[in-house]
Amino acid sequence: MLADTRLRVRGVFAMLAFRPGWRGCFDITPVGVGRSFNGVLLALPAFYMIVVGANMLVADNPALYSPDARTGFGEAALAWLRIWALFPLAAWLTVRVMGLSERLGAWVAVHNWAVFVLLHIQALIWTLYLAGLANAAALQALMGLYGLARYYVHWRVAHGALGLPPVMAGAAAAIPLVIEAIVLAALAYG
Repeated sequence: MLADTRLRVRGVFAMLAFRPGWRGCFDITPVGVGRSFNGVLLALPAFYMIVVGANMLVADNPALYSPDARTGFGEAALAWLRIWALFPLAAWLTVRVMGLSERLGAWVAVHNWAVFVLLHIQALIWTLYLAGLANAAALQALMGLYGLARYYVHWRVAHGALGLPPVMAGAAAAIPLVIEAIVLAALAYG
């Protein structure tokens, strides 16, 4: 499982760098799509670091955050479910609308491994805060850069996995992100 993960992570970075041959790092068969969900378990320690870091930020800054801003187990579990379950549903809807149903497996598999990488990058940022190497202002700046990188990654995954021209890939990548924003707003105000 770890050798498979290493190959997929290498594929994510090769894809992001537009290197030829990156597709060979991914298994887009139905079995490969299923295996791409190994990230659910393998990224759990990184997700834990993110939650711990966010809770530490809340605890360290009582003037900015109320104690109820901490992320509890239930909220973390819902976030984890949202991260891994919402995209396949949104992607299914997107490819159906765009007439690209045959490319759903490739998009989900590559996306899952890209999310695995993104979670680890975000965990690294939060670890800098936990280790005292970044203060709240630096954390905010790094998370802003992370947000921009996240949009690039989603665009590149849609561009590469769906084989769409750049602008259409941007539109395809935006649909799941908009659906996620709607779900987050509904959860926040629901």
